[in-house]
Amino acid sequence: MSLALALATGATVVAWWGPAALRLCFRHVADPFAMLLGWFGLLAAVIATFVLTIAMLLAPDSARQWALHDLARLCWHWARPDRRPAADEIAGAVGALILLAVLTRFTATCARRARRAHHARRAHADLLTLAGGPAESGAAAVLWIPHPTPMAYSIGGTRGLTVLASAAGDLPADQLAAVLSHERAHLRERHHLLVAAVEGLAAAVPWLPLTRQAPSAVRLLVELRADAAAVRECGETAVRDALLTFAGAPHPLSTLSMAGADVAVRLQRLQGRHPHRRNLLARVVLASAALIAPLGVGVATGILFCR
Repeated sequence: MSLALALATGATVVAWWGPAALRLCFRHVADPFAMLLGWFGLLAAVIATFVLTIAMLLAPDSARQWALHDLARLCWHWARPDRRPAADEIAGAVGALILLAVLTRFTATCARRARRAHHARRAHADLLTLAGGPAESGAAAVLWIPHPTPMAYSIGGTRGLTVLASAAGDLPADQLAAVLSHERAHLRERHHLLVAAVEGLAAAVPWLPLTRQAPSAVRLLVELRADAAAVRECGETAVRDALLTFAGAPHPLSTLSMAGADVAVRLQRLQGRHPHRRNLLARVVLASAALIAPLGVGVATGILFCR
């Protein structure tokens, strides 16, 4: 078995079974940041392994001795009219075309989402300007809109914005503080960008379980991460009561809501021991395991089937 084929096999296996392994880890790891490292580490490793595989298939046997200044020589090697392309090179060319199509789809999806988010930010910013802007210099912008249902969501960007329905003003002070802390955690840690990235990958590569399941998993994890920040500032009781109050509240696309994803799971996590505690060991282990998983499976496959 060639090394390129072994690497492709490793990346495919991890892309197919990686989500199941991460779901198993989720049952035992309370730190949502560690799980985010696992998901993004696995995505980055699988993509990098596929790119490396394509490069190895396209490179001729002697390419290891060639330097960057020999790029013209390499191109001529591929383009010579008197040479039949090898099977590896055909596979590499097909893979490169697929990779280009995926990159184009990913870019187009992210551009559409960014444009939609920009329009939403602009419309809300206009309302904020009419309402008088932040209460004090340097304060995080909060826009109150008239709505009979308690509702809270945040809009990402260089100038993030938290939007609250007027009905939320009748809530107890601790619940309102928990909601504001939760949404500001989304803005502070750029959770909107993380969600946008995995949704773009899911649109570009919908046939792989890893990319297809990443958006729902990352949405839940960023909500748990924001919950943990609110717990540290306001206490578990306030966060739990706020989740129950805002459960099912509507929110626009491209935003992150106080109760927008898997409220039942989040409430269950709040009842666990130390839901806000950081776990450095879990972060290191998950990130390291995710980054080396495709290479490790590929090498093991090559050794197992080597003739």
